[in-house]
Amino acid sequence: MRTVLFWLSCGAIVLFLGPLFIILSHVERERKLAMALAKFWVWTLIRISGVEIKVVNGEVLKRYPQYIVVSNHQSYMDIFVLIHVLGKIPHFLAKKELFRIPVFGQALRAAKVIEIDRENPDRAVESIRKALHEGLPFPICIFPEGTRSVDGRLQPFRKKGLNLLMETGLPFVPVAFYGTRDVMPKGSLKVKPAPVCLYVGEPLLVKPGLDASEKDRVRQELWNRVYHCRQEAERTCKTH
Repeated sequence: MRTVLFWLSCGAIVLFLGPLFIILSHVERERKLAMALAKFWVWTLIRISGVEIKVVNGEVLKRYPQYIVVSNHQSYMDIFVLIHVLGKIPHFLAKKELFRIPVFGQALRAAKVIEIDRENPDRAVESIRKALHEGLPFPICIFPEGTRSVDGRLQPFRKKGLNLLMETGLPFVPVAFYGTRDVMPKGSLKVKPAPVCLYVGEPLLVKPGLDASEKDRVRQELWNRVYHCRQEAERTCKTH
């Protein structure tokens, strides 16, 4: 019953509030009403799914006006939880197929989600470069594993997106989710309640202009930090 209600709510919200969000995003300069609609959508879906969220070190997310969230990726629920915690829609990187969904795709563009072609890495990098050139007012979020983890283990980080974001000079904030895979596992439409923990690690400051080997070291350090966050998120969930 919970699963049916969740997906019916998704459809209804996209169908009825999606067009309003798109309009407000274009006519309202500061987009306060659009963000309020987005937060209401996310809050509704989290309540229906029965997720209980525990955040550790959340104050780090308020330390900088602009930054890059580097996260593990276990479930679509990661996105809803992060929006709920941030109180705003970060600039996600999303696969191009999602932009083909009527209304939903237009809403993604209105939210300045960056469209990524996973079959064409060079085009994906160009999409990121264009978005950065146009200016992004909210935090950027990247799931550098490239896809949701099937078994929950942290997969290797892909290079190109992270390497390009290193040129922004923005701090990288490592975070990790635990429990979202229990709520919405990859390959299943079923939704079930579960505790979810989000652990926020210490930011990593990266200077632009690094050479390839230095970027490799930074990417490995980010992987190490996200892995640590993931371990701490699991420990937090299992002890609370």
